[in-house]
Amino acid sequence: MLVSIPSDNPILLARDFGPDEVCLAVGEGEIVALSAVCDEAFLRALSGADPAWPGGLWLKGEPLHTLRPAARLRFAHTHCAVVPRVGKLLPELTVAENTALPLLLTGLGRQEARRRALRWLERMDVIHCAELHLADLTLAEMRRVALARALVLDPAVLLAEDPTADLSNAERFHLLRILRAACGTHTLTIVVASDDADVVAWADRRITVKVAVPEEAAASTAAPAEPIANSEPAAEAETDEPATEVSEPSGEPLSVFGHAARGLPHRISRHARGEHRFTPVGSGPERGR
Repeated sequence: MLVSIPSDNPILLARDFGPDEVCLAVGEGEIVALSAVCDEAFLRALSGADPAWPGGLWLKGEPLHTLRPAARLRFAHTHCAVVPRVGKLLPELTVAENTALPLLLTGLGRQEARRRALRWLERMDVIHCAELHLADLTLAEMRRVALARALVLDPAVLLAEDPTADLSNAERFHLLRILRAACGTHTLTIVVASDDADVVAWADRRITVKVAVPEEAAASTAAPAEPIANSEPAAEAETDEPATEVSEPSGEPLSVFGHAARGLPHRISRHARGEHRFTPVGSGPERGR
């Protein structure tokens, strides 16, 4: 069993969580670095979006392990955000449209969604890229756009997998400085999975966690049951995972912004793993993109 000394009033608390019975507590406004074997699948489970992981999980005092899947997913979406990988941003949309998309999927009007998106792009220091497409951005700018997209819903807890990977020293320190400022001004709690020495030094504390995929999750994701040493195989397995819809498709990603559809029409659906994914209509069983 791996134990982290609990905070006095944790905003995120896990007890006997997962097959390795991980126990950890994260205080409100705290920045915690987890060992890098905690990949995106573990962070998504820690957010409450994946009910396949056993154990107790509390978010803002709410026992998520006692909720039904739909209620658990709804609560997780309201208070937690997992930073999407750069590859999950949509190249057809501009930076502003990519950032505003989660708000539009909640039913917010286009003008207000754009206003909030631009506000977070400014905080992430990529407001100058608002009308550009992903192909025009550097890797560092794309990572900050992904952060803005996760933060646009104003979550209480932000979870990110190795956000500084492949960045130069200057770009790494710039991103960490921005996140530290957001943590201070928005009472944001940040959990980062990374072994980057700069990230570990930047965080308030580090927790070393050994993670194995539970049997329930392994059956659905085709991931190995042994500890994950590299996050890339997990990403490949996730691509082949049949998605489970929580709500009906709500529209076409391009038509939401008034774009003409390119190629096959798409459907937007909210999945049990807590992310909006886009699937060509008529392509057979929906699969994560």
